Amino acid sequence: MEEENNSLTEKLIVPTADPEDAVEVSPTGEDEENQAGEDVDETEQALTRGEKQPVQFRDAPFAVLFYLQVIAVVAVAIFVPVKKTADGNEDTGEAIPGQKGVFLFCLVMAGVSFAMAATSLAAMTVHSESLIQTSLLFSIFMSVLMAVLAILQNNVAGAIFGFLLAAVGSCYACAVWRRIPFAAANLKTGLTAVRKNFGITFIAYFLVALSVVYMTVVLIDVVAVFSQTSQCEDGACEEGDTGSFILMLFLFALFWTQQVIKNTIHVTVAGTVGEWWFNPTNASSFCSGAISGSFFRATTYSFGSICFGSLLVAVIQTLRQILHNARRNRDQNSILLCIAECVLACLEDLAKVFNQWAYIYVGLYGYKYVEAGKNVMTLLRQRGWTTIITDDLVSNTLSLICVVLAALTGCAGLILNAAVGSWLEGLGDNSSGFAFMVAFVIGLFISSVMMGVVDSAVNTVIVCFAEAPAEGQANHPVLSEEMVGAW
Repeated sequence: MEEENNSLTEKLIVPTADPEDAVEVSPTGEDEENQAGEDVDETEQALTRGEKQPVQFRDAPFAVLFYLQVIAVVAVAIFVPVKKTADGNEDTGEAIPGQKGVFLFCLVMAGVSFAMAATSLAAMTVHSESLIQTSLLFSIFMSVLMAVLAILQNNVAGAIFGFLLAAVGSCYACAVWRRIPFAAANLKTGLTAVRKNFGITFIAYFLVALSVVYMTVVLIDVVAVFSQTSQCEDGACEEGDTGSFILMLFLFALFWTQQVIKNTIHVTVAGTVGEWWFNPTNASSFCSGAISGSFFRATTYSFGSICFGSLLVAVIQTLRQILHNARRNRDQNSILLCIAECVLACLEDLAKVFNQWAYIYVGLYGYKYVEAGKNVMTLLRQRGWTTIITDDLVSNTLSLICVVLAALTGCAGLILNAAVGSWLEGLGDNSSGFAFMVAFVIGLFISSVMMGVVDSAVNTVIVCFAEAPAEGQANHPVLSEEMVGAW
């Protein structure tokens, strides 16, 4: 065992589809005289590897289209007024009772949630493997618990469904259990990259704040358009066909913008973590040059590529919503509409998975959207890692951590309400329930953004390790040895 550990410092294991087939090469690139060395050379030559692209705007027409829709949405909010109600009532401008207290409560809970999420990164780094194992076992436990509760309520169908989920979860856990050490090593490496460049999380929160502002503007547009196009009789209002079409356009704009903001964060994180992998001296501080450079490229040269992929997902999401509304309002052809909606749901999942990995290459090298997707998928297929990128071990673990952090924030909300009851006294006996639920939602939101950054970092680490293990060994030898040993 000691000899194997020592050899890691002298040789690098090239990961392949089967860990047992992995072979060692010299970090200096010297030719080996055995057959294994020749196989490695052939593998390296055939392996897809990204290259830095010339600095220029890519997929620019899609960025122009996106900016035009943003301008249109803002223009409607500014220039389209909201009709007064039939009784002529107007807003008195009076504040909601306890409004200031609720605002202070939410502000404090946001700070508490952020502190918990930031602190959890250190604990996750130390206990990454245990967390992944716990998330797998927890899903099985919850399925069994659901079945037991169904039995207690004499719900036979619910009990069967619960035990079926537990059986499927157990089979899944057995199938992926041997890959947990590698997933844990990836998670630890991704967490290290985020902690070294923690300023990236503030960019993520800034972009999410912009998303909330945009949602508010769209809501104003919806209210204005509905008031202008709806026909009201006897206090009941119905939207016309024109209004329905316009509202669907607003829904599409909202879907597109949400995807653009989400993918901008993803591309920025990918660029930062990639720089940390290849050139750690430029990506090892709170506000490193890698963060600002990656954010600038994501919002300028690569923004068109981000808008392109986001547009595809937004179109599918809008079509799904149209079919969902049609299925809900009509009894005829409901089966066909349900099948069509399921097909679109599958297409949406495929598009999101493609975007998830394509945008890593966009962030790393600045490729166009389609070219980036082809290259990164070719790389992962050559490595035989298609199963690794679909097992979702890290993503499921991060989702569980989000729920746990949200619950802890909810408990903190109860404590704060007990300590400063005057903030929510206007709610009377409902203040405790309100405190927990609001704190829970805030905690879930804050932690989801933080864990989303970590998830992007982990996926980028997987791509970098698949493409350039030698650079990882040279720049991050301890983490690289853990990944190689786990593989």
